Amino acid sequence: MIEFTVGSLTKRTSLLGALRHNGISATMRRKIKHNGICKINDIPATWRDFVVKGDKVTVDLPITQFFDPEPMDLDIVYEDDYLLLINKPHGLLMHPTSGHAEGTLANGVLYYYQQTKQRCAFHPMHRLDRNTSGIVMLAKQPQIQYAFSRKHLFYNRFYLAITSGYFPSSQATVHFPISRSPESIVKRIISKDGKPAWSDFKRIAANTEYSLILVTLHTGRTHQIRVHCSNLGYPLLGDDLYGGSKERISRQALHAYCVQFTHPVTGKIINIMSPVPADMQKLIQEAGWDDMVKTTLGGIKNAISNN
Repeated sequence: MIEFTVGSLTKRTSLLGALRHNGISATMRRKIKHNGICKINDIPATWRDFVVKGDKVTVDLPITQFFDPEPMDLDIVYEDDYLLLINKPHGLLMHPTSGHAEGTLANGVLYYYQQTKQRCAFHPMHRLDRNTSGIVMLAKQPQIQYAFSRKHLFYNRFYLAITSGYFPSSQATVHFPISRSPESIVKRIISKDGKPAWSDFKRIAANTEYSLILVTLHTGRTHQIRVHCSNLGYPLLGDDLYGGSKERISRQALHAYCVQFTHPVTGKIINIMSPVPADMQKLIQEAGWDDMVKTTLGGIKNAISNN
C-alpha cells in the first residue's frame, strides 16, 4: 500500500501527478492506472481526481509475486515499517529461477511477511550471488525502493574479500567497465563497451598466499568485485569461475560486511554490519591475523559510523 499526505502545490494537480511528485516511478504509476484501488481522505477516487494540500492519499495494488512462501530461519538484523535487512548465508539464492523454484530467500521472506501479517512484496535493493554471504537490504514497498534511486540519498556498501596472492596496493581504485561474456550467460568480462563499474580496495592483511581486502562498491554490476579482482590478477579464493582455487574454501570468499544509508523516510543515517562468516574467519585465524583484523575492522566500523 502507498500512503502519503499531499504537500504544497503550485498548480492544479491530479492524484496521478501527486504520485509522481512523491517519487512513484512511471512503471508503478502505469500499474496504478490499470489496477490501483485509490482513495483520497478514505473516499474512493480515480487517478484523474484532483488533490489539494493536506489530502491523505492511499493506493492499494494487488501483490503478484509468482513464487510460494516457505518457512525459513531468517537472520534479521534490522527491520522497520519500510525496510528489512537480512544476513544471508552463502549457498542461498536470492529469488527463484527457472531451474530452482523453491528454497530461496524470496520464498522465506514472503512466508515471514505472511506470518507477521505484513502486506509487502520482495523488493531487493541489491542482490548477492548465491555463494556470497552477508547483508541484503529489502524495501517493503516499491516507492521505498524507488526512493533510493534518487541521487541525494546516501547509500554505501562495503564487502570483505579474500583474494589469491599478496595484494600489492594498500589502497586502489578500479574503474573497469563490465559486460556479459559472449561465451557464457553467467560469466562477466572487462570490456570497453561495458557498463561503468567502480570499486575501491583497501588491504587489511596479506601474506604470500592470500590477502584480506575491504571493498567499497560505488556501482553494482553483476559479479563486479569478482571480475575486478580477477582482472587485477588476484581472483577471490574459491571463485573457480574467475580463476580462484577451491583448495582453501569451497565458495568465493566474499561477504557483504556493511551497508550505510540515509533512511528514505526518517532521514537518519543507518549503519548495519554483519560478522565475518565462519569459513572466512577460519582463513583469518590460520594466517594469524585475528588480533590485527579485529583492531582494523573496529577502526573501520568507527570510521563508517562517524561518517
